Amino acid sequence: MLSRRQLLRVSLTACGCATCGGLGIGAFAHSARADGPTAVEGAGYGLWFIGGQRETIINGKLAAALDLKALADRRHLYGIGPIEQLRGEVTIADSRPALARVASDGTVKVTQSFEAGVPFCVWAEVSLWRQGSIPAEVRSFEDLERFVPEAAAAAGLDADKPLPFLVGGREELIEFHIVNRIGNEPHNMETHKKIQATFELEKAEATIVGFHSTKHRGIFTPGDSNIHIHFQTPDNAKSGHIQKLQLGDGAILSLPATNV
Repeated sequence: MLSRRQLLRVSLTACGCATCGGLGIGAFAHSARADGPTAVEGAGYGLWFIGGQRETIINGKLAAALDLKALADRRHLYGIGPIEQLRGEVTIADSRPALARVASDGTVKVTQSFEAGVPFCVWAEVSLWRQGSIPAEVRSFEDLERFVPEAAAAAGLDADKPLPFLVGGREELIEFHIVNRIGNEPHNMETHKKIQATFELEKAEATIVGFHSTKHRGIFTPGDSNIHIHFQTPDNAKSGHIQKLQLGDGAILSLPATNV
């Protein structure tokens, strides 16, 4: 008998449509099963998402909807989400995974591995990025949320479509959290706020992996924002879900190159 994790992996190899086959991932169809991933084709990128933040946080759907090992061989992969049962955060930057958990001593512990499941997740494959400077007046989380679709439209991308992006540089402040659910009590919004362990990094080099959408609040962006952003440090020793941000001078925004 197959385990749930094995069934999740098998479910991602069932479809043989031309679109999915061309992307090299069997079941990532535009008309995915209700519990399967949804695909979006953009200029210079392919994007997929599965599960939903609202379903996980409010309705307590904490089990894995996707086994990350199904993505382990993908090149130029970028993705974010929580670890199943809300016991950590997942960040993937150029196919390098970071599983961030809270250690027993209360510190951040990152494992570079695909050995985890996710209840919801958004990921993209981007082979070539186009870089641009972030203006000095764009510094906060909210500033970045406003700037990304403006920059995307200026670069010839459809800002109405879900969109991956990166921010690189030495950031003044990254305030982040890692979900750290202990035990197996029922989960809801009130409980969710209590399980977030918060940390800060100052003047830190980081790669910020982000996704923008005006149509997916409560699915793969928070209910009150059009962007969902995580980060990795260069040594992959720190990672997590960014909740407050102060960009440093010289920060760079990367968007998918449309001439791929």
